[in-house]
Amino acid sequence: MKKIVIQTNDPYGENGTENDRKFVVFCTNLFTFSFIAHVLLMPVFSFFGNPLILTLDLSAAALDLFCLTLNRKRYVRIASFLWVLELSVLSSSCVLVFGWQQGHYYYLFSLVPIVFFARWPGALRIAVALFLFGDTLFLYDYTQTHSPVTPLIPYMATSMYLINVAINFIGLGYASYFYRAHSEQLERQLLRKANTDGLTGIHNRRSFECRAQVQLEQTDHQDECALIYFDLDHFKRINDSYGHAAGDRALKMVAEACRHVLRKEDLFARIGGEEFAVFLANTSRNEAISIAERLRKQIESCCLTFQDGKRFFLSASIGLAAPQLNEKRLDLLMANSDLALYQAKRDGRNRVVSFI
Repeated sequence: MKKIVIQTNDPYGENGTENDRKFVVFCTNLFTFSFIAHVLLMPVFSFFGNPLILTLDLSAAALDLFCLTLNRKRYVRIASFLWVLELSVLSSSCVLVFGWQQGHYYYLFSLVPIVFFARWPGALRIAVALFLFGDTLFLYDYTQTHSPVTPLIPYMATSMYLINVAINFIGLGYASYFYRAHSEQLERQLLRKANTDGLTGIHNRRSFECRAQVQLEQTDHQDECALIYFDLDHFKRINDSYGHAAGDRALKMVAEACRHVLRKEDLFARIGGEEFAVFLANTSRNEAISIAERLRKQIESCCLTFQDGKRFFLSASIGLAAPQLNEKRLDLLMANSDLALYQAKRDGRNRVVSFI
């Protein structure tokens, strides 16, 4: 009999997206701030002498703790929905009891962006936002024709208004800061992924060509830079004999080995397949040849060992080129280094050929 598994909590744990995990953190901080605010408001509501509002505030503080518990267990959607419901009920009740002028309706406004931040279905977000809008209109209309249940003397009303403004300002300020920081982090991550080879962690072709072209244009003399272009010898044998996973291991091994040879300022990229490129800025031709030879020896020292005991020693054919006089085109430089690379293959592989 097939076993049926019912998932009862939100998938915001190990399998959740980065946005999901960030929303868990956001809710944790928001619920904590809400709990502290409710606790601090208890003596204020007690002083006002309305037992209904004090009871609602106590209930809201208890519900904040319950929402925190649900949030820790990854019932994030339920927790965030209950919290929005709690705050809307309490703020609406305060408007009915104390009147419109104390600013309790500000909480209904502040909930709208939080509702759209929430990881809820789109229809639920719209429905809750419309409910908050309708609730605000109802409260305004009601308070224009009905007197407050518990009128406040002027200084109390002013104090309550300032407290509500401060709480809403802090809450919205935190939400804005949190999501601004999160969006900037996501932007950096997307930019890094767009410029990085997913397998080896070095630059990809797009990033390499953009950055190398800029560095090439900044050189004052043609002998201040060089480009190394290489690919692994007999790489197809690895894939054909041991599978693509072994080929991936070889590529990662080579990338890591080359990092130990290259300088921090050198631009290292995987161009595609088993092909790699290095742009050497502020490097003389003799230095470039020396670096290329060190790369060759470093790759030659790499060896793949398989479960059957067989070993595959890696090597690379390396082409090296420097720009001609006043030449600032990267595509020509890459073409020349590619010609040198294929000459290295024709000469027997595992060697450096320079087009200088």
